Amino acid sequence: MICLLALLQADFTRPLFEDEFSGETLGKAWKLYKSASVIRDGVLVGVEPPDAGHNSVNSVDIPPVGDMLVELSFKLEGAKRFAVAFNDKAHKGSHAGHICRVTFDAAGFTYQDDRDGVFKNEIYEKKKKGEKVDLAGRSLAVKRAFEPGKWYALSLRIEGETMRAAIDGVPAEAFRASGVAHAEKRSVALVVSGKEAHVDHFKIRSTP
Repeated sequence: MICLLALLQADFTRPLFEDEFSGETLGKAWKLYKSASVIRDGVLVGVEPPDAGHNSVNSVDIPPVGDMLVELSFKLEGAKRFAVAFNDKAHKGSHAGHICRVTFDAAGFTYQDDRDGVFKNEIYEKKKKGEKVDLAGRSLAVKRAFEPGKWYALSLRIEGETMRAAIDGVPAEAFRASGVAHAEKRSVALVVSGKEAHVDHFKIRSTP
């Protein structure tokens, strides 16, 4: 399995961004939305403010790329959910330019095609009106317990229309969807529902 993980990481040698959260506050590269997140003991502590009405979002812009590898360590310290989300504000076909994401909770994680799924403009508007929508094939849930207070190493690879997570060096089931293949992802966001989710050793790499 470790050899397979090395193969999954091998092509991603071009650094786009990294942060060890060693300062007292988040660096200038970070954009915060509905966020009460702080740096504590060299770790990003993700916090959704009370009555915010929206998950906490801490994001960084990157050069537009399709394929990439995101690596980080995380632990759930009371947060309901933690997600790594990919967006492109220049894309007008989905709400807020949402492209795809992976969301973690105590019971496992879910891959999601945002661009052609739940956030696609036509689908998003129908859902707001309470109309039925077809989301078949636009998400995949993977059962895998995550213990509160325990650190986990995440590697998240996107190549073409395939997205695949590896937890603590063990690759999980892959997810394929058209939205994942979006060629110009322009930001990566760390999204927290509730409080707290902790993040460290954050890196983004792409192919040369």
